[in-house]
Amino acid sequence: MRHAWAIVGLMLLLLQLVMSHKLSEPVCTYRNAEDETVFLKYLPLLKKGQDYVDFGKEGKCLKRAICSDTFKTVVEECSDQKVTCHNKQRYTGVFPACCVKCP
Repeated sequence: MRHAWAIVGLMLLLLQLVMSHKLSEPVCTYRNAEDETVFLKYLPLLKKGQDYVDFGKEGKCLKRAICSDTFKTVVEECSDQKVTCHNKQRYTGVFPACCVKCP
């Protein structure tokens, strides 16, 4: 009888592991300039991925990581942006406006 209860307990544990795995949301990851892992989600109801602006160790705007609908991390570099002091006000949000410092 003990073996039967042990088998039932083992089956319940396996079922719990399978259910918790199925309920967990997939996420994107990004390794920032300070060597920390950042987790980002894609929000299907909003059809938008969370983003993270990497300001680096010195507080300088470097990159932005975005979680895509396929749960791949898309990284945009500040150096790839065409932001100047003249057109900076056209950009909403932190990135890419943080890529340029103006007087």
